[in-house]
Amino acid sequence: MSEVMTVFRREFLERVRSKAFVIGTVLFPVFMAAMWIIPAKMGGGGGTRHLVLVDQAPAGVGQAVAQILTAPAPAGTDDDDDRVTFTVDRVAQPLEQVKAGLIGRVQRKEIDGYLYLPPDVVQTSQAQYRARNVANFAVLSAVQRAATQAVQAARLQAAGLDGAQVAGLVKRVEVGTGRITDKGEEGGSAQSTFFLGYIVGFLVYLMILLYGMNVLRSVLEEKTNKIAEVIVSSMKASHLMLGKILGVGAVALLQVAIWGAMMGFTMSRSDTLTKRFGMPPGALDVVHVPVLTLVAVLGFFVLGFLLYAALYAALGAAVNSEQEAQQFQMAVMMPLIIPMALVFRIVSDPLGPVATVLGLIPFTAPVTMAMRVASAPVPPIQIVASLALLAATVLAVAWVAGKIYRVGILSTGKKPTLKELGQWLRMA
Repeated sequence: MSEVMTVFRREFLERVRSKAFVIGTVLFPVFMAAMWIIPAKMGGGGGTRHLVLVDQAPAGVGQAVAQILTAPAPAGTDDDDDRVTFTVDRVAQPLEQVKAGLIGRVQRKEIDGYLYLPPDVVQTSQAQYRARNVANFAVLSAVQRAATQAVQAARLQAAGLDGAQVAGLVKRVEVGTGRITDKGEEGGSAQSTFFLGYIVGFLVYLMILLYGMNVLRSVLEEKTNKIAEVIVSSMKASHLMLGKILGVGAVALLQVAIWGAMMGFTMSRSDTLTKRFGMPPGALDVVHVPVLTLVAVLGFFVLGFLLYAALYAALGAAVNSEQEAQQFQMAVMMPLIIPMALVFRIVSDPLGPVATVLGLIPFTAPVTMAMRVASAPVPPIQIVASLALLAATVLAVAWVAGKIYRVGILSTGKKPTLKELGQWLRMA
């Protein structure tokens, strides 16, 4: 085992001390946060928009639209930089007379766009919004909401109904959510439960994929540079493979621990985040995660990494270049991709048949079960069965991969056929 520890120590320290590890550990959370924050901050969500309202609607409708768009922020809400505000110029001429001029003003950036309310807007519920950027959902939503409210008010008035009374009668009911487990009722919103399941599954998928590829590249590098020939002359090839896999796996665990601490700190500031980004109160409330759930997730991650690391090590030993390896990578990655493709189905129904079946298939279980146990109280018998099947598969795959590795790490030339791989298994 001293040989295994020597390789383990070299692989671990070499990666932890690298700039790539430090930069990746810091930048990945920053990148994920940026993917969430930047669209909200720079997607044109805030600021003032200058619109021209071409008002051909029945009396009062256009005026109501303009009033809604230019109204100040309601009392009790934050009037910050993220809120869209409008200045509105109303014109009463037919659209055909002013359309060309409005298009020119948009092109010259004198106005941001125009909204056309036709004479039959109350009957047809059809209006037209034209702007340089119509993909700005914050602006489009505000314009659509203003037109809808104004038209609905006109319809209610025509029917002799009071708009305020009707609005109170049809007010939406806010349904609070909470999970019931064997220990009783727990807090946590539906959004936070879904968010936790998705993030846990994604991290397991990402770490297995990235660090499995690290094992592949490390094996290929030693093989193509003839380093493996020197190393294998002084230790068993199986010890080299095991030390390499354990060393890379320890780096992955360290990085996951750091990211987990960062995520925990972020979630502890959930009230500030939900307020800042306009999410429902409690949307990111920290869900109570039992210790056994964390242990189960960690177990699936470790076993999943060992399974795919062994596959990648065997693949790296069997091929002669990264180009050759790329031809087989999709076959190795596909079982990992399946749970990610079905993530919404799994997280929204973690006790359903799809999630249950995928959780019992060893090659899809690491990601699937990580999502399931983070989203709902999965029956313990299913967790134990999945872990047992996964552990047995790891042993079987490691045995096969070890045999391929022993022969392949010293083989050069053309890539082996399936028949030749069978011969390698019998030779080792």
